[in-house]
Amino acid sequence: MIKIRFSLIFIFVLNLSFSQSVRINEVSASNSIFLDEDGDTPDWIELYNYGSEEISLNNWSLTDIFDDNNPWTFPDITIDADEYLLIWASDKDRSGITYARTLINEGDSFRYEIPNENTDLNWMSTDFDDDEWSIGNSGFGYADGDDNTYIAAGTLAVFLRKSFTIEDVSEINSLVLDVDYDDGFVAYINGIEIARANINGTPPLHNTTTQIDHEAQMYSGGNPDRFLIENYENILINGENIFSIQVHNISNNSSDMTIIPFLSAIYENETSEGVAPPDILGFQSQSFMHTDFKLSSSGETVFLNDPLGNLVDSITFGALPSNISYGVSFENGVYVAYQDPTPGEENESYEYSGVLGVPVTFSHDGGNITGPINLEIFGDGNEDMITYTTDFTEPDENSNIYTGPIAIDETTIVRAKAFKENYISLHSNSRNYFFNIDSEHPIIHLVTDEYNLFDYNYGIYAYGPEDYGGYPFFGANFWEDWERPVHISYYVDNTLEFSANAGIKIAGAYSRGWDQKSFALFARGEYGVGEFQYPFFDNLNYDSFESLVLRNSGNDWMRTNMRDAAITSLMEGSHIDYQTFKTVSSYINKAYWGLYNLREKVSENMIASKHDVNPNDVTMLEFDGEVVDGDNTEYLQLRSYIQQNDLSNDENYNHVINQIDINNFMEYNIAQIYMDNRDYPGNNVKYWKVPGGKWRWVLYDTDFGFAGQWWSDWDQNYAYFFDTLDFVLSGNQTTWANPQWATLFMRKLVQNIGFRNMFINRYADEMNTRYLPTNVTSHFIDIYENMYDEMENHIERWNESEPWVSEESVYQFVDNMNNFAANRQPEAKYHILNQFDLDSYHEVVLFNETPQLGYIYLNNNLTIQEDEWSGDYFEDVPITLKAIPESGSEFSHWSGDVNSTESEIEVNVTENFEIQAHFINSSGLNLVINEINYKSSDNFDTGDWVELYNPNQDDIDISGWVLKDSNDSNEFIFPSGTSIGGDDYLVIVRNADDFNEFYPEITSFVGEFDFGLSASGDAVRLFNSDLILHDEVYYESTSPWPPLSNGDGYTLELIDPSYDNSLPSSWSNINFHGSPDAINSATASINEEDLFFTRVYPNPFIETLYILLELEISEFVTIDIFDLKGSLINNIYSGRMNSGMQRINKNLEKLNTGIYILKINTASGISHTEKIIKY
Repeated sequence: MIKIRFSLIFIFVLNLSFSQSVRINEVSASNSIFLDEDGDTPDWIELYNYGSEEISLNNWSLTDIFDDNNPWTFPDITIDADEYLLIWASDKDRSGITYARTLINEGDSFRYEIPNENTDLNWMSTDFDDDEWSIGNSGFGYADGDDNTYIAAGTLAVFLRKSFTIEDVSEINSLVLDVDYDDGFVAYINGIEIARANINGTPPLHNTTTQIDHEAQMYSGGNPDRFLIENYENILINGENIFSIQVHNISNNSSDMTIIPFLSAIYENETSEGVAPPDILGFQSQSFMHTDFKLSSSGETVFLNDPLGNLVDSITFGALPSNISYGVSFENGVYVAYQDPTPGEENESYEYSGVLGVPVTFSHDGGNITGPINLEIFGDGNEDMITYTTDFTEPDENSNIYTGPIAIDETTIVRAKAFKENYISLHSNSRNYFFNIDSEHPIIHLVTDEYNLFDYNYGIYAYGPEDYGGYPFFGANFWEDWERPVHISYYVDNTLEFSANAGIKIAGAYSRGWDQKSFALFARGEYGVGEFQYPFFDNLNYDSFESLVLRNSGNDWMRTNMRDAAITSLMEGSHIDYQTFKTVSSYINKAYWGLYNLREKVSENMIASKHDVNPNDVTMLEFDGEVVDGDNTEYLQLRSYIQQNDLSNDENYNHVINQIDINNFMEYNIAQIYMDNRDYPGNNVKYWKVPGGKWRWVLYDTDFGFAGQWWSDWDQNYAYFFDTLDFVLSGNQTTWANPQWATLFMRKLVQNIGFRNMFINRYADEMNTRYLPTNVTSHFIDIYENMYDEMENHIERWNESEPWVSEESVYQFVDNMNNFAANRQPEAKYHILNQFDLDSYHEVVLFNETPQLGYIYLNNNLTIQEDEWSGDYFEDVPITLKAIPESGSEFSHWSGDVNSTESEIEVNVTENFEIQAHFINSSGLNLVINEINYKSSDNFDTGDWVELYNPNQDDIDISGWVLKDSNDSNEFIFPSGTSIGGDDYLVIVRNADDFNEFYPEITSFVGEFDFGLSASGDAVRLFNSDLILHDEVYYESTSPWPPLSNGDGYTLELIDPSYDNSLPSSWSNINFHGSPDAINSATASINEEDLFFTRVYPNPFIETLYILLELEISEFVTIDIFDLKGSLINNIYSGRMNSGMQRINKNLEKLNTGIYILKINTASGISHTEKIIKY
């Protein structure tokens, strides 16, 4: 029996003003096919003039809000009779009329050269004489039938040049390069690189080969790749310009080669420069218009209004899946769905009545089943039939028709899909039913038509017709950048936790040559989901992924099977960005496929998730400035500055480190050097930034690290001797992996004594903590033991191609890693002594008998909370020691080899050194964030301001303290001489004039801070001069926070300074217009009974939190940690406690840094909340 459910239907509304003949003809709310001039794929709206006369659209408007007082309006543009007009619904808000012209087109005449070792490296410059070069028309290449100028088969590279003329660069709004290529290219204008794909080298030499195969697209009906040229106004010149491009092959055995470039400019005004763009580029001849809103893929209404605001037309659509459009029928004028959208053109494709958008469901989720089952399949009730397959193929109308329960008594893959006459049937669903499988790991099942993977010509896993033999089998299908559909099912403890349709590609570089290949999995709207929403990784605070990688352990495959995952996960808690991992067991269709490392994919989306930034703002580069996403202009300027300036000069050095996250840079390079990764620094290098941010490096593909060069017996056993520090700093290129461009930043930075000392101390810090042999070996063994139970099955699965592999050989490779870890430290210390001409290193011992009262901050990096701690540091490289008291404590003095009352001291370690920090209890209280004005009323606009309160009797000097909102880059530094009197207030204002206008009597304020406090929720954070967090309030503008603070004349006022200001209930709207520089005069109170004694320490804490709790009676107690938004983060305790004093300790090392709420509840109704700070 088929269960009846609501189906996806289209709702339409047609409201035409019959005095007009313009209608909304077609809309797409989830486009991934059609490109705008920026290379993006935004939503779009198409208008059509079905009348016999042209109509001016000047001041007409489009909006998705019925009574919009500020809609997006058209420029002075007309739509001719029987004309279609495309408007991008992108939220980019562009309404100017512009004109596209193609300056370089397919078939244009170029000068070209087959380069050799004698070719001038500056061949792309404007003053290069190309008169001796050959002349030919683009495209250039061989095979595929797309070549106007034939190049001999087996050619590795072709260099091309062509001039074009720009009369006035200021007339250009944007510059776009479209390239159809096989296999890689670099393009230049006037000698400046503007785009590249799939090729390394700056510039690539004549014999450089590409990273992987890349197939040309146009000859098979596809589109060229698009690149938006940044900073074009500084590249183009008035008059003659030179466009140059070099195309490279993957090898001289490659079966084809193609290069067809198009260069187009978007002009402010009509021009005769260039030609009308060819249709394949998808440019309209004029008016690249973008609305100030996007369309909702879940459905909404779009309104077209005339200049007087009268409704001309509207269209209401329901949920629109990816690349399905909704529009007016070409045949009869009713609304229909299109599977082949036609933006800017007549709707002539096949018309559907609607979409079946909800996949079928199954009565059993699959996984490991222990006995026969009868499987039922359910549609949503709107389908005519459901079909299914059991041979892994995608079901269609001709597959098995589902009529009733399917008997499953053996391992079976079921794929099913719903159909209805004249409806678009979008997505199938799949389930996996296995008998007698088991794993201690999560199991990932991949289901796809075997044709997609293994077909000789089409399969992405196959060798194919162009493989020319020998590892890594260049030319094979698996070197192509092909994507195929797949269904993913993810089981944990035999429970289906996640499933989705997705795209799958072969991933990796040379490891593609192994029999077990890595996969990249992509969430895309065309498959049904734009993100994988599931917490695959326990140690991440986000659970949304646009892509994932099933990594075969790269070059380490069938050795340790864990090397990169084990090494990069050592970086937890560092300043380094890296991919987290989880070991998973895998199946493809019915076949066991062994163990994989499930990883995040290094991309702008991974960075955005880790750093809470917009992925569209992320610039990511690789190698020597090659663009992955964004623009390399800032990097190239920084590289040039470093090359040309003496960084021993502090002014020059500061210019550089203002653009580099120096903690990330040091720890990234230290990690690579310590592990002896000789695939570094010239390979597997990616780095990123956002506007206004600093460059940060990503650690990935460390398969050569920790004795990873398994083909060398010496490296397996003695790699810990290798001086990787000199490999980077010598300036002599000894292998392909340490070219001068790759070592430039490190070589120049260490010329500065300040950086040199900081780098050496950070290296010592890392060796004294993260890289202690016991830490490293226990970490490696934990990961190995986690894989051990399934290693036998994994080896058996792949033993045919690797018969020498055994459990013993795998353990031997792991043991080699541990051997390296056990012996690397003394060698690394010797390398430092030798490289920097230092005499010796000595042991530093730090004592602290009262760690609950404070801790030692070493080198502005390590937080030392132990009673006794030791580590080695180097002569003539001073270390810094800073004593940090806990809240309610104060620093007294240092004793030992140095006696001092200064909280921060510098020590040059010339011999073994011992020192003790002394802390004492203090009666002093913290400053309190006491009042916040984040949105004034319109008639009493004082600007944003914050009030601090000093609950102590004595003045507190806050010179150099810092006030921030939720964005770390927004900060106000308190001027020298700023203090707050005992039992007094201080107001910090954004605009002094605005504040003075309404509070002329208040003089005790400082400012101005140059950032605003958000009316939709924000943070106010107070740091002392050492950037130690002192107080913090995360507020919201909606309940349970007092709502009248959001523009209604009130401020957020703390009811009493002793209340926990992280709790919404501690705040109120008390005084109209607030009470700056005065008591808040609250009469309200918090309903909280403190009927038991509790103490939480240390607070702030680094790793372990201790709770002392004294109960009058024995009762049930729960202790929980919540974030500031009220979400439960961790349950510390839940159970019955005896009366009297109880002590609970909880290791919270993996808890992210921040402020949390600790809440204690008893069965008798007594509760206690307290703010805790995790460093």
